[in-house]
Amino acid sequence: MSHYSAAETTRMNIIDAAGTLAAAEGFASVSTRKVAEASGENIGSIHYHFGGKDGLFAAVVREAMSWCLHRAYYDAIDAIDENSTREELAKVVRIIVSSEINDLFRSDRPAWHSQVIYQLLQRDDELYELFRAEVLEPSTAALERFLKAVDPTMDETEVFQRTITMKMPIFAHANYMKVFLKALGVEGYSEDYLSRLEDLLVRQAQLSLGLPVD
Repeated sequence: MSHYSAAETTRMNIIDAAGTLAAAEGFASVSTRKVAEASGENIGSIHYHFGGKDGLFAAVVREAMSWCLHRAYYDAIDAIDENSTREELAKVVRIIVSSEINDLFRSDRPAWHSQVIYQLLQRDDELYELFRAEVLEPSTAALERFLKAVDPTMDETEVFQRTITMKMPIFAHANYMKVFLKALGVEGYSEDYLSRLEDLLVRQAQLSLGLPVD
């Protein structure tokens, strides 16, 4: 079992408090005073560990996106070559969808991670640029390679549309979780629900791409 040092524990407490606040209120509404109160740490500790609010927010973003810096499907896509069969390509669809669902709902990540990422997508600043460069661009490039392997004639617009169609229902389940859970009358997504969601999205993608349905 790993153990944090006292300094690292303080640092993570501050990041967790700031991330929770940013997820609920948006970055613009989060002050160092609020973070200090929520974390039980003092403002001096925030400046010591992060140099101020900008450094803290950058640390929050890095923590939130740490889970998606290397998606499980990157390796599967990198393994595709000119000899890959349609059945093998169909299996990659499953890996892509399963990876996204696993990362968001089958991990022990704090709930604020996905909410902070949602907040980032509404911004146009250094924080968004950090997320774009380290997460969005690699993910987009990987999915483009996969979709081009399925259909080399696919243009950029269709690549974008198919990527969004495949992934947005999963993101919506995270970003609108409270609304969805209330509509379902449950406290959380069950494993049966997630498995059925995965099967539905995989089947839809495979059919739309003209791949065998697994």
